[in-house]
Amino acid sequence: MKVAFIDYIFENKDLIKLSGCRFNISNPFKNQDELIAYVKGCDILCGRDQFVKWDAHVIDSLPDLKCIITRSTGYDHIDWKHAGSKGIPVYNVPGYGRNTVAEFAMGLAIQVSRRIHEAAHRYQNLDYSIDGLMGLDLKGKTAGILGTGAIGQEMIRICNGFSMNVLAYDKLKNAQAAATQNFRYVSLRELFRKSDLISIHLPLTEETHHLINKDTLSLLKPTAIIINTGRGEIVDTEAVIEALRENRLFGVGLDTIENERKKKYDFTGLNAVVTTHMAWYTEEAIARITQISLRNIKSFMNGDYTNCINQAYL
Repeated sequence: MKVAFIDYIFENKDLIKLSGCRFNISNPFKNQDELIAYVKGCDILCGRDQFVKWDAHVIDSLPDLKCIITRSTGYDHIDWKHAGSKGIPVYNVPGYGRNTVAEFAMGLAIQVSRRIHEAAHRYQNLDYSIDGLMGLDLKGKTAGILGTGAIGQEMIRICNGFSMNVLAYDKLKNAQAAATQNFRYVSLRELFRKSDLISIHLPLTEETHHLINKDTLSLLKPTAIIINTGRGEIVDTEAVIEALRENRLFGVGLDTIENERKKKYDFTGLNAVVTTHMAWYTEEAIARITQISLRNIKSFMNGDYTNCINQAYL
């Protein structure tokens, strides 16, 4: 099997090997044409979710393609239904960042709730004033967790460790998790109205696009904090900036943002921590991503559909 292992930046090349496979390893491409030219003739496309989208045009331009592996949990960058219609299974890497992303999400929450980033910036100018830096406690507050998959459940455990009350929303409810992890499911409206901290761990779908918007922001307490380590497009960024400027929101922590790599939003003077899609980026998580991705390739070669997200469309 000829494998195009693209979007290579940080993995250990010595570990990118598998019996029965020949790997062509490449750095990220700037556009679809470059990607198509490189991947043509390959059996398997294995890449990441932060660069070029793999839409129907890309898939149709690769007639030899037999399998797609994304080295990510999210797969909204792939037209996976179209791939399925052409008999191409698509595999993802679930669970690799369970604690990794949740820990980062709570790190953002602490930064924003205590305005740590603003204080650190003042120190660079030897400014020890604390005017405007009063923060908020998390203990005893209500956390609203959007999405109760692996990462969402880990975030719930962390919030429990901070003695927070935890509410959650998910279309697919996990009754066992709710019974054992000290949280309860509520409607979106109730979650927005009651939560002091909202942490997003949902996939991007038509339903979740701009789930955080002008209308839902109007339901929040002015002391609420929003954290997004899910997909950037779940949050209407301009609406959030407006709410921050009008003091209808205490702060935000965004590791993902819409129009990523294409547009810079102006958060000047606002209680906002915006990072560069790095919540997943730890030594341990990278090792897990590589291991699971190689396991997915082996699964495909063996006719095993574990971690295949479009089996119903094949």
